[in-house]
Amino acid sequence: MPLLSAFAIKATCVLLLSLVIWQIEVFRASIVFECYQRVDTLSPTNNDSFTCILASTRSRKIIRLTNHSNNAFFRLLHGRVGVGYAMPGLWDGHGHVLQYGEMLRSVKLYGVESIDEVKTRIKEYLKENPTHGTKEKWIRGIGWDQKNFGGVMPVAAQLSQDPELAGLYIMLDRVDAHCVWVSEPVLNLLPNPFPNIPGGEVITDPGVGVFCDNAMDPVYNVWPRPGREEKIEFLEDAMKSLHSVGIVGVHDAGVVPADARIFHDVALVDRLTLRIYAMLECPVRNTFCEHEARSVIGHVAYGTLAVRSVKLFADGALGSWGAALLSPYSDKPNATGSMLIEEEELYPVVKAWAAIGIQVNIHAIGDRANRAAITAFEKALKSFCPDQETCDLRSLQAKRRFRIEHTQIVSPEDQERMVKMGIVPSIQPTHATSDMAYALSRLGPERLASSAYRMKSFYDAGLPVILGSDFPVEPPSPFAGIYAAMTRRSPEDGSSGNKTCPECGWYPEEKLALREALAGFGTHVAWGGFMEDEGVGQLVSGGWADWIVLDRDIWAASPEEIRDVKVLETWVGGRRVWPAENS
Repeated sequence: MPLLSAFAIKATCVLLLSLVIWQIEVFRASIVFECYQRVDTLSPTNNDSFTCILASTRSRKIIRLTNHSNNAFFRLLHGRVGVGYAMPGLWDGHGHVLQYGEMLRSVKLYGVESIDEVKTRIKEYLKENPTHGTKEKWIRGIGWDQKNFGGVMPVAAQLSQDPELAGLYIMLDRVDAHCVWVSEPVLNLLPNPFPNIPGGEVITDPGVGVFCDNAMDPVYNVWPRPGREEKIEFLEDAMKSLHSVGIVGVHDAGVVPADARIFHDVALVDRLTLRIYAMLECPVRNTFCEHEARSVIGHVAYGTLAVRSVKLFADGALGSWGAALLSPYSDKPNATGSMLIEEEELYPVVKAWAAIGIQVNIHAIGDRANRAAITAFEKALKSFCPDQETCDLRSLQAKRRFRIEHTQIVSPEDQERMVKMGIVPSIQPTHATSDMAYALSRLGPERLASSAYRMKSFYDAGLPVILGSDFPVEPPSPFAGIYAAMTRRSPEDGSSGNKTCPECGWYPEEKLALREALAGFGTHVAWGGFMEDEGVGQLVSGGWADWIVLDRDIWAASPEEIRDVKVLETWVGGRRVWPAENS
């Protein structure tokens, strides 16, 4: 066989070299290699620190964690060490994505001190949105609290008495979203006489205009709801804002099937940059809507969307006296709050969902509502026991992972029941620091001290405490939540409501350490959403490539410095989503 000519040999070498270069370029195009001042893994088993993250944009997972010094990848990819400290991306264990996006485009009433200030903010909003306020496009807002109005609920006439607001259709959510305040044109659309709705309250003192809990349903029935395209805009606004504070995923607490389909469609075209673990809410609240649920249950590729749980509502909120209590309110002796579903009706709904493999999450704030939730879970777990005498409820619960959303006021005996069964508490640290202004007057000293706003107690008892913000009720920054959990003081101004030791915090025995708080926004959220094998809350090889970069070393920072941390970058699935790649 004749020897290859020099030309053929040279051509072959050039071809092979080209193939190698092409393979290198393909490799470079499908991976990201980012280096920082330090990378903290937060792994519960091996909390090593590195300086670089190598991730695949194809699998959306981490390939390996390494250091840049004497690293072949670093040299091959012409790497540089970026500014900042990297850590796992944070999750909000209880938020409302579309409602948050809508809030960003509505009248923000957080912190308003008077009715006049409410009207001023509406007028400022109208300057930017002059077409709003019609029957087809209402003015929406959120954030008012009657405690700033002298403790008196507002009325519809207060809006219509202003000539610039007269005739406008206005619906304003209370800060906890458990009451709405409407204008007179909206009142005129409602049934007259207004029906008596179990689990709802129409405020009549000093006048009509505020509807709470289940009584809000007739108002929502006449509200011209946003359409599909507008909701997609809400979603995009929400994702951008949440990424800016370091959030890579959310347990979305109450998603109707139609909205779950929107999330699904956006995920299919790879535009869902925020991971969403959706808790379904039936079109008719607190029911078993199996047909609608089965149409959306499942997972989307790369873990951007998971639908495998349901949200039920046991009661209302403490601030509007809607939380269901075992004993009357200390500041309203004739009231014990509202059960949105009666105890005997709750268990059958819980069992029906659990029987088809759906995780059940129950909103419960008052101690009566929490007792109802715990009892329903206990009965449901027992119904799945093969042998009642030898049944281990905690082992069954580890598979079902029933959750109580808020878990705000739980009697000592019911706390013990939660621990015994392993019921998952989903808690919002900033609810404690917001509610401390009126919690004592609502509950009295004994009930407040023994039953309310537990965090450390549950953590020390071995429960996987999930933390979140309940945005848009509270600001979404997980670092505000971490500050509140660590200090039991308000992230807004550092106040604590502790008159004897302001710097100690509000019931300081319930403070969490930094690592405990980070677990609440990370690995515990993973457990509560069946994601513990995906690397949520930690950086590990083979886990999702979700990380954030901070402007400071939080391990060397004071709580105040942690509260003020700035997020420089947010990455989801190996893609930088904050700042956006094209920004």
